[in-house]
Amino acid sequence: MKHIWIAIAAVLLLATGCKSKIEQVENIDSYGYTERYQRSKEDFAKQGLYQKFDEQGRLMEEATYENDTLNGLRVLYFETGDTQIVETYRQGIFDGPYRSYYESGQLNLSGQYEANEMTGDWDRYYENGQLMERVRFEDNAENGPFIEYHENGNLKAEGAYLNGDNEHGLLKLYDEQGELKRKMNCEQGICRTIWKREGEE
Repeated sequence: MKHIWIAIAAVLLLATGCKSKIEQVENIDSYGYTERYQRSKEDFAKQGLYQKFDEQGRLMEEATYENDTLNGLRVLYFETGDTQIVETYRQGIFDGPYRSYYESGQLNLSGQYEANEMTGDWDRYYENGQLMERVRFEDNAENGPFIEYHENGNLKAEGAYLNGDNEHGLLKLYDEQGELKRKMNCEQGICRTIWKREGEE
């Protein structure tokens, strides 16, 4: 029984020792925002939860740090308290889901980062919830197919990008009723009309 108590005491001492190496910090930055976080007493590296508040005490940012480096979720808030941006970090680099929102709370933009690069399909929405566009990213730039919609949900454009916002290949444009009005052949963002609906200028 004695050995058990000694072991428990050692664990408690170790835990107490670990806690004493971390201190709570609260300060006001040059913009008047209040920062609250924990840091190591040895090297002042941020550890754990970080929060930032405006002059009225409203939470503007929350993040998680490990050894003074963003690791995990970082959330930015509107003054209303609603979520504005949600980012995901892995040891200081973007890695994981990204989301941004309108002040109304409606999703604005969603996508994925891998090793600090935008990748895969990124979706942007109108404030009414309708999908505005879906764009494929590779190497941190638009690369691949894209599709756009009018706010009423009808098809607006479809084509592909190459090395950024440069249409490449066949581009189709549609009116607000979703009817095809023009076809264009594009080369690195320079497009020429190869077909247009009768009456189109």
